[in-house]
Amino acid sequence: MKKIALLCMVALLSSSFLNAQSKVKDRDVLGEWKLHVDLQKEIQDKDSNLNFLEKALVGAVSGIVTTAMNHVDIRFNFKRNNEVLLKIHNKDEDTTETETLKWFINNQGQLEIEDIDNDHVNVQHDGSWMLLDKQLVAVEDGKVKQAVYLEKMK
Repeated sequence: MKKIALLCMVALLSSSFLNAQSKVKDRDVLGEWKLHVDLQKEIQDKDSNLNFLEKALVGAVSGIVTTAMNHVDIRFNFKRNNEVLLKIHNKDEDTTETETLKWFINNQGQLEIEDIDNDHVNVQHDGSWMLLDKQLVAVEDGKVKQAVYLEKMK
């Protein structure tokens, strides 16, 4: 179940995002952020272009991802030393896996999180993150999908 959730997260993080974003500054990202996945929003945007079989397949995959995401809590805690702690809490087993990643702000003012691939977690994200309505959204190939975002925790 964890691997399915992680693979879904990675696939969704690779989704493209872009809108009226603002450049990210170090002080903007410091602290804890929670990952949210809202596939229904993404499906509604694409639904009109799908045939019956495609809609059925998208609905099934959406259900699997939603169920998997309901069983995990994924948080990113950005530190001053350009480290980010990725915490994945499995609610069913009441276990938490923590991995340390590196982050930086690129020349375009976008947050980038370095990829990680080890025995515990596989995070691959080809895009960057920018602020949009006080949320971090991923930027990739000039397209926006608001199905996956990070919300700052207070």
